[in-house]
Amino acid sequence: MSDSTTRVLVVGRSARALTETVAMLRARGIAANATNRFDRVLEDYDSRDLDLVLFGGQVPPRQRELLEAELLRRNPDVRFHSGLGGMAPLLTAQVEQIVGGPVPGVEHDAEARELHVTLADPAHVTATALWAVPVPPDPVPHAVALVDADLPAGRHAVPVPPEVPAHGAFAAVRIDDRTAVVRLGAAPRPAARGTVGAPLPAPEPVTTRLPWEAPGSRRS
Repeated sequence: MSDSTTRVLVVGRSARALTETVAMLRARGIAANATNRFDRVLEDYDSRDLDLVLFGGQVPPRQRELLEAELLRRNPDVRFHSGLGGMAPLLTAQVEQIVGGPVPGVEHDAEARELHVTLADPAHVTATALWAVPVPPDPVPHAVALVDADLPAGRHAVPVPPEVPAHGAFAAVRIDDRTAVVRLGAAPRPAARGTVGAPLPAPEPVTTRLPWEAPGSRRS
């Protein structure tokens, strides 16, 4: 499956993350739509149009389970993935990685706080650290550029600067037209037991119905 044939539906909560993810994916030639109306997914989208559904962490588990079962019943070829976080650049990179397949030679050395990128041939490499600070109602995304350069074949060490947190950060690494997403350190620590935050306000409703073709798509 290539980005010329993949149609992606993103199901999550944050209106900002959803709309920005759709715009970024379509700018990269990947056909995408998004919704935060969990109870309307089956009515608003034809499952036969879908190749990939990306679920955000705010989709209730039971609702996700029911949606997956019904979407799969209607379209046995659809695939499901869990979104890595509510940030459009991260979700975009994740979809690109899923569509393009694994990228060898990209690793994170947590002790040295370095990305290691091994290239078989010279390539243009960009890497961006991505993380979010939880500020209700939506997390605030942060990004730091790590490298943007033409690199020769061989092994390269890319330092991760101190401002990138040790928990909950990722790196989106693009090697020419291939994308890898690497976790930088451990997942965020869970909230202390018994901690209850104020209920989040209802998000602005989002249901995009853009054509299932993206600018630059080669789908026929």
